[in-house]
Amino acid sequence: MKKFFLKNSIKKSHVIVFSAFLALVTLPLLASCGRGSTPERPGAQRPVVTGVKTAVVNMMPIPILYETSGVVESKNSSLVAAKVMGTVTSMRVDRGQVVRKGQVLLTIEAADAHEKVAQAEQGLEQALQAKKMADQENALAQSTFDRYKKLYDQKAIAQQEFDEMSTRQRMAVLKQQAAAAAVAQARAALAEARTYLGYTVVRAPINGIVVDKKVDTGSMATPGTPLVVIEEPSYRISASLDERFLGQVKKGTPVVVDMPGEAGSKTYPISQVTPGVDPATRTFNIKIALPYSAGLQSGLYVKLDVPRGQRNAVMAPKAAIGKRGQLDFVYVVGQGGVLQLRAIRTGQEYDGYVEALSGINAGERVTVSDFDRLGEGVAIREAH
Repeated sequence: MKKFFLKNSIKKSHVIVFSAFLALVTLPLLASCGRGSTPERPGAQRPVVTGVKTAVVNMMPIPILYETSGVVESKNSSLVAAKVMGTVTSMRVDRGQVVRKGQVLLTIEAADAHEKVAQAEQGLEQALQAKKMADQENALAQSTFDRYKKLYDQKAIAQQEFDEMSTRQRMAVLKQQAAAAAVAQARAALAEARTYLGYTVVRAPINGIVVDKKVDTGSMATPGTPLVVIEEPSYRISASLDERFLGQVKKGTPVVVDMPGEAGSKTYPISQVTPGVDPATRTFNIKIALPYSAGLQSGLYVKLDVPRGQRNAVMAPKAAIGKRGQLDFVYVVGQGGVLQLRAIRTGQEYDGYVEALSGINAGERVTVSDFDRLGEGVAIREAH
């Protein structure tokens, strides 16, 4: 009797544990099935939803993607450096400011620059005065030579007198030429001094955005010292790929880009492929041109999916995928238009479609609209 009672007690406890387990498994499933989870009573009318759009799940070729990373860079970046030594007297721009070519960025106080201009101006004035006197002397020497020439032709003066006058005339010409050369040299010195003075006013070399400034008012600027960094608002992604992909990617190959701060991924074509391979890293470089966006700036880290072949996959329209917490699901249209709720495992997303790794087969029809009106066991009438 004790053995019989003990066996019955063990069986009953097993039944109780199994019933509890079944209840734990069944309750979430019933909750996930929506309105269709309630069993139909005999004679009950099935709910019908009209105007629902559907699509067929197809087997499609999709690219095999290689995940890597890249960095956003400006197509043209200008590092503005000092050409003279002096104290920064004014900073006219700040980070993030848009500037135009020729716009003043900052000024530098260089006392010797003004002194050089003053000295060069004085030197030019002296050269011009000397040139004026040489011109007058040459004119006088030329007129005197012309008179002596007539007298010499008339046998009125000796050969020696005429030769002496010819020499003075040639000397006057040489002096005039030397004076002209001195004026040219003085003008060049003045132009150089003014150029040097112009270096004290630093201007933007290109149209762009100030992305960095390395000095402030009161700082000491020295020749070659970086002052401001300006970038053109035209950006691209630079990424390195393993040498085994050389020949598999080319200009125009679409790359999936995941940009920080932007919802979803976007696809852009490769705009440039560098043919050379870096012998140290065994990689080559690709560039991806980006459309203008106010949020773009150099240095941003981006994720890339680069195609390196194709494979066939079961692909469902992205609009067919619903979410409940961490669960992805679809409504499959069964016989008579009755919906079945299917949990699926998703994979790669491509061109408006999502890969279904499990839970659905190619050829099945799924809903792509009216999720809020649908549920397990609901009958639908498709939109025409």
